Amino acid sequence: MKAAGLPPSPSIVKRIASSFVFRLSGAVTNFSFVIFLGRYLGASQTGLYMIGLGFLSVLSTFCRLGLEQIVIREGGPMVRDRQWAQLRSLYRQTMLLAAVASLALTLTVILLSKPLALYVFHKQELASVLVWFAVALLPTSIAMMHVPFLQIIGKPERSIAVFSVWVPLLSFLSLFCMPPSNAVTAAYIFVGASTVNLAIAYIPFSRFMRSAGGVTSPIGPVWNVRLLRPALPLLIGNTCQMALLWIAVFAVGIHSSPSDVGGYSVAQRVALTLSGFLVPPIDALVGPKLSMMRGTASKHDIEWIVQRVSAALLILVSGLFVVLVISGHQLLRLFGNDFGAGYGPLLCLSAGQLAVVASGSIRPLLVVHGLERVIRNAMVIATLACIALAAILVPTLGGTGAALATALALAGEKLVEGFVAWKVLGICVYPSLSFYRREITTLLKPHAKRTQTE
Repeated sequence: MKAAGLPPSPSIVKRIASSFVFRLSGAVTNFSFVIFLGRYLGASQTGLYMIGLGFLSVLSTFCRLGLEQIVIREGGPMVRDRQWAQLRSLYRQTMLLAAVASLALTLTVILLSKPLALYVFHKQELASVLVWFAVALLPTSIAMMHVPFLQIIGKPERSIAVFSVWVPLLSFLSLFCMPPSNAVTAAYIFVGASTVNLAIAYIPFSRFMRSAGGVTSPIGPVWNVRLLRPALPLLIGNTCQMALLWIAVFAVGIHSSPSDVGGYSVAQRVALTLSGFLVPPIDALVGPKLSMMRGTASKHDIEWIVQRVSAALLILVSGLFVVLVISGHQLLRLFGNDFGAGYGPLLCLSAGQLAVVASGSIRPLLVVHGLERVIRNAMVIATLACIALAAILVPTLGGTGAALATALALAGEKLVEGFVAWKVLGICVYPSLSFYRREITTLLKPHAKRTQTE
């Protein structure tokens, strides 16, 4: 069944497939980078690197101030209506806000690196690692702010490359040019890769604006803090979402050795591939599409899109989950023999990812309809639940307890968002059994016709 008013499905499927290829290549490259990094540094130094990377990830999310989804919601109609001056203004305002936040946090982390390393993580050798990841904060944040702009101008593949391909690829290649001796030299590599990634992100957007808008000057104020009002709930939600992935890492780091942190971090990286390389390429297309459909498409059209996305994701990830259950232990040993203990956390985290992907593109759906506060509330509750569960489970169960805390919190958060979408918008993101039967019948019809003809 095809909803009325939608573009031909082959074009959508083709763009999703190409975006998926980019995301898959990024996941493979990142996977390879972590394997080589683990073999170069060992579990202890890899653990220090992962703590620094996690710290950067949380701070970078905060530096973007929740503006990414605002760009998609407001910028999508601007592109549709060819309002290039307004789009230039939105670009200038969001980049300036993100740059100011990044510089402020960079200086703060540099000044507080030693107290953070000594009194929070109880690892004095972490201080230098935090300093260099703080240096990477500005280029990382600004590059990530280009991702939604690339999505709304119809370049989802490039947005995925900036989001997940170039930094691990450049870091991986740098390992052979400058093999790291410790976590600090690995952080040097990350700084260089992040800077090059920023340049790569800027070039396609600037070219598009020159060709589409010519020399049109931006209109409106240079500094627009009013953008922060709708972005604040998303900032809180995005920060909590990123923090959710690292709360357990920090908890293991506080209660265990750096080698345990390295083992858990690798298990988490592997588990997150279940949703990490599938959801972003789909959201890169679905988010802008929902934004442009706002006010012009029926609820039935929107529900058709989100349910089809949810069904496809769940089917794909269920197969990958079975593979991890069967061969996860051997997979972890690719990173080194001391990483095999992460099999238990890997299974727990992977099970939690099934609930995440089953919700499909729930986040863009809520943002487009102005339900940012729902995301904020769900993420805050999930984060607090994760902290409480980690405090109870990590001291006794170690990495497995951390994985349980993270999986339960993530799954609960997505289920809450899906319930609200159903009650408030009347849109169910979870396909029914009849939906699966209908789609399978549709797929089999051409095959049945060919068989009868033969």
